[in-house]
Amino acid sequence: MTPTPRTGRARLNFLLFSIAAVGAGWLGLALDRAAGEAGSNEVAFSSGEGTLGQLLFILGPAVAGLLLFFLSRDGAGPLGLTLKFEHRTRWFALATAFYPLATAVVLAGALAVGAASLSVAPDPGQPTFLAAFLAVFAVQLIKNPIEEFAFRGYGTRTAMALGFRGRVVPHLLAGAVWAAWHLPLYLMWTSEADMRLVTSLSAPVYLVLLFAGLMAASLLYGEMRVRTGSIWPGVLMHSMSNAIVTPLLVGGHLGFEGHSDVVFSPVPSAVLMIVLTAATGLFLVTRLSNRTAATPDLAATAAGPVRAR
Repeated sequence: MTPTPRTGRARLNFLLFSIAAVGAGWLGLALDRAAGEAGSNEVAFSSGEGTLGQLLFILGPAVAGLLLFFLSRDGAGPLGLTLKFEHRTRWFALATAFYPLATAVVLAGALAVGAASLSVAPDPGQPTFLAAFLAVFAVQLIKNPIEEFAFRGYGTRTAMALGFRGRVVPHLLAGAVWAAWHLPLYLMWTSEADMRLVTSLSAPVYLVLLFAGLMAASLLYGEMRVRTGSIWPGVLMHSMSNAIVTPLLVGGHLGFEGHSDVVFSPVPSAVLMIVLTAATGLFLVTRLSNRTAATPDLAATAAGPVRAR
């Protein structure tokens, strides 16, 4: 029998998780500075060697979620580690296909209006797109299970028990924490040269769009988590996104005119990608809302306020 979620305890746990997750990167940065490590080392593109502070940044939210799950029981449901769920092939197909299709749509629009140029050949000294895709994808399959476990496995699961009606607000709250977790990565650990590969905007404006993009992604990843009861479709989708974007930008395959990347880039913070991602997530939430979720404990607690006890 599934335990009844305890809204009051879930709210406390979500607050503690948010503080731990957002604080992990800044604590890691302080640790690096104490050890004399340089601030920027290209970690955003998985090309740096990494530091102890960055390890804390990655592992901190997952460790916090795991400790809260076992030490502060709130009855909000499991952590989503299962691979056994209905329509598994369909969900993994969606996870595999979404970002290639969305990227194709965005780039087709960019090329149609002359906002971007696309080259099959990489810049001199860069690997082919396929080689770079496989290399980045392999790295993401190590990192993203940890990240998705923290922010969807624990974050979404706990947000669903906060007492809000419907699932959109819990998804957005989990997304806001996930976005805030990224701040030290882009503000302190990413070099200026790497930022220029990601965006033509100033850091403050870019971060506003990044928050919007990650909250849209959280809506999609989080709803897959609720529908399947598993983090693994989200892990695959997240890995596909990073493995497509990084070679296109770092390898020199894609160039933009002026600030057209703000609309037409395949990065999650670009306007068209935000629209496509949010629309797909809302479709799953609204059009499929009458279907039974694989984790009824998560879906049911989001159907209406739950009495605290």
